[in-house]
Amino acid sequence: MSTRLEILGDDGEWHEVPGIASVKLDQEEFEIPDSVWPPPAVRQRAREVHEAAVRFMRAYVDTVRPQVEEMSRTFATAARALRSAGLIDEDGRVVRQPDRPAWQSPYGPPPRRR
Repeated sequence: MSTRLEILGDDGEWHEVPGIASVKLDQEEFEIPDSVWPPPAVRQRAREVHEAAVRFMRAYVDTVRPQVEEMSRTFATAARALRSAGLIDEDGRVVRQPDRPAWQSPYGPPPRRR
């Protein structure tokens, strides 16, 4: 098994770096400087917007839940009725009633000459 290191070049392509036996990554190399983060006021506003969005979504779910549950019960009742009528099987697939004798072509009877 060989070790291989590639870096992303300025041209957007990956290039192999020959002769590398090991790589050590230091934590300090990946720390994000404070100058990158937005100011505290912007972070606070982002938190407030996020909390408002979460409150809205919870209220929406609480409002819509009864209607969705009722629809689910209605669909279950309809599925039971279709199963008991023999129109669908236990997996919900349509049960085809034969519309012609088994010996007849699936394309219908042969055309009649006039």
